[in-house]
Amino acid sequence: MELLAEKTLTMVLCGGKGERLYPLTRDRAKPSVPFLGSYRIIDFSLSNALNSGLRRIALLTQYKSLSLERHIFDGWNIFHAESGDYIISLPAQGRVGDHWYEGTADAVFQNIYSIQQENPEMVLVLSGDHIYSADYRRLQLFAGQAGADAVIMTRTIPIEEASRFGVIGVDADRRIVEFMEKPKKPFPTPWDPGRSLISMGVYLFRTPVLIKALLKDARQPRSSHDFGRDIIPALIGSGRVFAYTFEDYWEDIGTIDAYWQANMAFLSPDAPALLRDPAWPIRSYRRQRPPTFISGAEISASIVGDGASLEDCRIVRSVISPGVRVGPGAEVEDSILLADVEVRSGARLRKVIMDKRTAIPEGFAAGFDAGQDERYFKISRGGVRVAPKGWSCE
Repeated sequence: MELLAEKTLTMVLCGGKGERLYPLTRDRAKPSVPFLGSYRIIDFSLSNALNSGLRRIALLTQYKSLSLERHIFDGWNIFHAESGDYIISLPAQGRVGDHWYEGTADAVFQNIYSIQQENPEMVLVLSGDHIYSADYRRLQLFAGQAGADAVIMTRTIPIEEASRFGVIGVDADRRIVEFMEKPKKPFPTPWDPGRSLISMGVYLFRTPVLIKALLKDARQPRSSHDFGRDIIPALIGSGRVFAYTFEDYWEDIGTIDAYWQANMAFLSPDAPALLRDPAWPIRSYRRQRPPTFISGAEISASIVGDGASLEDCRIVRSVISPGVRVGPGAEVEDSILLADVEVRSGARLRKVIMDKRTAIPEGFAAGFDAGQDERYFKISRGGVRVAPKGWSCE
């Protein structure tokens, strides 16, 4: 399977604005948003690629990419220049036009010169904002066995949830015969009327097929230049496009509520296993910090990062990131505190996300009174309170 990886170029889409994750994306790109205290969201796609033997990886960056660029430089600058392997960023360069990336397909099209220079047999296109663990070599093997021009990684979900995704129809051989992007009325799978087959935003193409499709799409003035809306539907009629089914844990971090739920999923005894496999490590950059200090704190079902200081407080079902300080008498429940947050004595937080370097005053309460909280926080549909980086009500 290593030979398959050597012949593949991986392109990771990192240019979305992430507006539904605001204010966590106020100062950073969505793939750069911290996750579980120790990671960035992008780390999962990059770790999957690295663990799959993929060594030529290009990140297609755009909006507010400085935080992401720093993270990649600090934590993913792992290849020697003479090896021929790399993880690099490719912002919009104006090589084929004077505009920014205008869609997922346009982002790849604007780097068509780089693809041609590398001359891979296959191009793997990933999204940089999903949490999952997958061996992409299995996708490559499936493509070869099916004689596919393109393969989409898919999974089944309840049909009532499918309208947020691209919904796929397949025949008995898993060849894709229909694709609808975010339909109002999703259609069911042939084998289960209560579930739909959706796209995971992972695409594997034979390189000549991809280049031809991108060039054709670029000439369409009414195209949105999107893989789901334009490229894949056009290929279905002219090429052999197949669905590879993936049924392990996968989460699309698209909204504040999805982000909160994904973090909370790892705080239960039956948490997803993708962090516990020593043969499939999730890499990241970790800043050097002192050991965690805990004195008299009551902590349950929580994650606590390096350099945290917890004194005579109560922490329940929460993510305590590196450098967080929680003072005496404070209570933190069902919450996510990003790096270097300070929760002072007697403060109470429930179902709150505090971005980096925020300060909670003594005795302050959040998550108990929506009328009061809406003066200070953005409140999601699911009732999660979110404070931006550096917030303080003082």
